[in-house]
Amino acid sequence: MIGAEDCFVRVLELPASVRGVTVPNDDGTFSIYINALYGDETQRKILRHELEHIARDHFYKNEPIARQEAEAEGRVPPPPTESGPEGGVRCYRSLRALEDYLRSLDALSPPVEELAEE
Repeated sequence: MIGAEDCFVRVLELPASVRGVTVPNDDGTFSIYINALYGDETQRKILRHELEHIARDHFYKNEPIARQEAEAEGRVPPPPTESGPEGGVRCYRSLRALEDYLRSLDALSPPVEELAEE
């Protein structure tokens, strides 16, 4: 579990479009940067949002960013799909689903099991 001693919070001026950002450090701690252009109450909300990303291990999951942002905001995101988001990484729940997708692209001729035997 991450404690207060594992997070270093810095308030500094960032581009107006960036409310806050968290960077995982090599030693397992996190640096949280909060935009100084926002007022105190908004900065607290930004900090809570960034702490949610840490609490939910978003830095170590291969999930769509939109889903992670929705989770950090406390909104229930739609369930992930096998097709993946536009420009995202496709994830498959089974070898069969991956095999079907590859066949639809004519990228896989023999069954996967036959490939494993070679």
